[in-house]
Amino acid sequence: MTERLIIRLASEASHKNHWLIWSESENEIIASGQVANAEQLNLLTEKAEQRVVICLLPGVDICIKKIAINGAFNRQMQQALPYLVEEELASDVEKLHFSVIAKQTDLLHVAICDKQKMSTWLAWLKTAQIICKQFIPEGLTLPLCADGKWQAVQLENQWIVRESIHLAWSCEQAMLNLLLESQLGDKLTQEIESYSPHPDNLIGQWTNHEPVLSMELLAKGTLNNKINLLSGEFKPKKERNQQLDKWRMPAILTVVLFILLMINIHLQSTQLEKQTQLVKQHVETIYKQAFPLQGKLKYVRIKKKLKTMLIGLEGDNAESGFLSMLNELVPAFANNPQLQPSSLKFDGKKQEMRILVNGNNFQSFEKFSAFVPDHFIVEQGALNSSHDRVSGLLTIRKR
Repeated sequence: MTERLIIRLASEASHKNHWLIWSESENEIIASGQVANAEQLNLLTEKAEQRVVICLLPGVDICIKKIAINGAFNRQMQQALPYLVEEELASDVEKLHFSVIAKQTDLLHVAICDKQKMSTWLAWLKTAQIICKQFIPEGLTLPLCADGKWQAVQLENQWIVRESIHLAWSCEQAMLNLLLESQLGDKLTQEIESYSPHPDNLIGQWTNHEPVLSMELLAKGTLNNKINLLSGEFKPKKERNQQLDKWRMPAILTVVLFILLMINIHLQSTQLEKQTQLVKQHVETIYKQAFPLQGKLKYVRIKKKLKTMLIGLEGDNAESGFLSMLNELVPAFANNPQLQPSSLKFDGKKQEMRILVNGNNFQSFEKFSAFVPDHFIVEQGALNSSHDRVSGLLTIRKR
């Protein structure tokens, strides 16, 4: 974002709230104005969209103090901080918000504000649906003091004064001389550079700077300003991305479905692997039955072994006839699955095959004979029926 909305919050709900939109890329004011009271902050809701929002806090509600410390600043010292200045404050420290704005070796600069004020300002913004993540004391956005000069500007009936890089304050115009006397003491020659026309007879050495719009001057001072009173209990919560929320549930469902799909694929793969293993074991068993003299072989070697045997049998008519006949009878068994062979013998001299089979009924034997090629003769031996199964011997030879 190259544009920012600067809102100078008022001390009271009935007072004016000044605002300005600053373009960083163009280095100029886009728009500016004021709303009559806190209830009208909603007029800035649309302007706050798609822009960085920074709020300036009135100096009359912020007290910045220097606190001397011994040793490194740590969590224990953070907790004890309110009690180090308790005697200098009129309010109960439990009701005050302390925010460290600068740390040095033996010195802290702390901004102090009433907790109720902080809550009130945040409530105004929440009602107006304005998201702001940075609160800066208005005086600390004035230009940095050069050559020890103080900087001052007037906004409405209040004067904002910056003494140094970490010290600033504000007051009503009627109280300006009184507060200057308290802050300057015997340093009556202190130079004060004013960006607004100033009254005569003010304490100190006042000089006029080229006049600048007060809100423009303060807005420029927010650039690269790291000071933020939204700390501790007032630290803003991380903003949730509404677009991400919109797609959160579909994304979760997609992930769940993907996991279920992977589980299903795994289960299917596991089941297929088991089935494949059973087939391999069955092939190994059949091979052992068909070639009892060859010895037991694993599935991966059976195919290679069979090819080797076929090559060796090319010149062996007897064995070649067996394989040729068996190959031609395969369709007959495939078309009649009810008939299952239990043993097989082959007579190479007679080119005759005897198969002991069993089936569900007598018709399965007739059906098998019908599918045997015509150049074979099928002789059916006596059939025996037992336990709802029919068994018999089939003798098959070439015509």
